[in-house]
Amino acid sequence: MNKIIGYIIFTIVVVSTIFLYTKYYKANDMKQEKVIFTFFGAPGCGKGTLAEQAVNKLGFQVISTGDLCRKNIAEQTEVGKEIEKIIKAGKLVPDELITGMLTDWIKQNADPDKPLILDGFPRTKGQARIFAQYLKENMPEYKFRIIKIDLSEEEIVSRLAGRRVCENKACQAVYHISMPEVQDGICKKCGSKLISRADDKEEVVRERLNVYNKNEKELLDFYKSNGFEIETLNIAGLSRKQVFEKFKSIL
Repeated sequence: MNKIIGYIIFTIVVVSTIFLYTKYYKANDMKQEKVIFTFFGAPGCGKGTLAEQAVNKLGFQVISTGDLCRKNIAEQTEVGKEIEKIIKAGKLVPDELITGMLTDWIKQNADPDKPLILDGFPRTKGQARIFAQYLKENMPEYKFRIIKIDLSEEEIVSRLAGRRVCENKACQAVYHISMPEVQDGICKKCGSKLISRADDKEEVVRERLNVYNKNEKELLDFYKSNGFEIETLNIAGLSRKQVFEKFKSIL
């Protein structure tokens, strides 16, 4: 009897040790993995909202190339002055300049222990090509994950045409006319007036989608031809909470 009890105790100890070791090993392995995400999807599909949830609830980092451009212009850095000059001339900012600005930020500010989300990047095949080469040469320890957020054109038009934003530049909270708390047209965060942006009119939205669809095809073709995996997140009919839960399930 004592031998049987001893054997049982020995077995429990061994199994428990293996379980705890495996659990620790996996947790440590996940912690060491360095990941950069790009959220890929049409305007209004919810990329920004999902990125915000990942930051607030999962501890991710996020960097917006649009915000980065505005910050550099406001601070009149060398890059900012160059971007401002190009914009005022009515020209497109070169892919090399945008990508260089972003990679400089990553080198100086990215936390290697936190997954990083690129908001609004890459927008063109050129940006994707330059950034992919940069990662290969300078950050080979990082895994690059492409999350394609799928939503129908009609749903996107409905979202954007009904979007209202806070006119306070320091707030810029986003709402939708279907939300009961914004029926009075006042931002619940800062009390400023809610407005409809000029580029949220239906005809403008559809034109933006036409431009996006062209760039999307080029980007998808580039990623596929270069062996990148594209992970699809179909969010049709899902609430913000459901979208976030679905995103967590693919992590």
